[in-house]
Amino acid sequence: MMAGSHNTARIIGVIGASGSGKSSWLKRTLGKGNPPKLLIWDPMDEYEQGRVITDMRELVDAVGALEADDPFKLVYRPGANLKTYPDKFEAFCSLAFLVPNLCVLIEELADVTTPGWAPPAWSRLSRQGRHKGMTIFAASQRPTLMDKTFLGNTTMIHCSRLNDENDVKTMRRYLGVSEDQVRGMVADKDIPRFDYIERDMQTGKTVTGRLT
Repeated sequence: MMAGSHNTARIIGVIGASGSGKSSWLKRTLGKGNPPKLLIWDPMDEYEQGRVITDMRELVDAVGALEADDPFKLVYRPGANLKTYPDKFEAFCSLAFLVPNLCVLIEELADVTTPGWAPPAWSRLSRQGRHKGMTIFAASQRPTLMDKTFLGNTTMIHCSRLNDENDVKTMRRYLGVSEDQVRGMVADKDIPRFDYIERDMQTGKTVTGRLT
């Protein structure tokens, strides 16, 4: 999933309610792919996959100090104040666009986009990142609240349990399965196990599975 030729779009939407296993799947996927260049937007302080940075100036300096082929793994935590997110996210996405062959992960995309609006730098990243050989993951608890342009451009969607009926109806359309199939996914923390449905948006192939 991490590999691909230049200009090949790799845009992955990761959808699921809190506790449905989506972050576990993301961490496992990143571990398997081991991308040489990784940048994470981490508002929930969930990721330890690289150097953790909480100051935007420090992040800019860290990326600016890298040579073109230097590997790196950086985790940016924007803090708890949502009012500061717009400027920070715009700067984060502008910075990410400068790095070729980057794997970028955005957690809680609905915090910084709406269904009908995306910040300019994020829009450019998700629409034009393929020209720079990027892989983009974006996660959200609710598909009805996230950027629809991004969802429409995905090459793969990974969906786990949803709690809201409107979200079930939305993902039924994107996944090409029945509402009952989406509704029937479960998460069991005691075992633990997490059901999911994935669809390759380019081929239309849909698979189901269980993360354990």
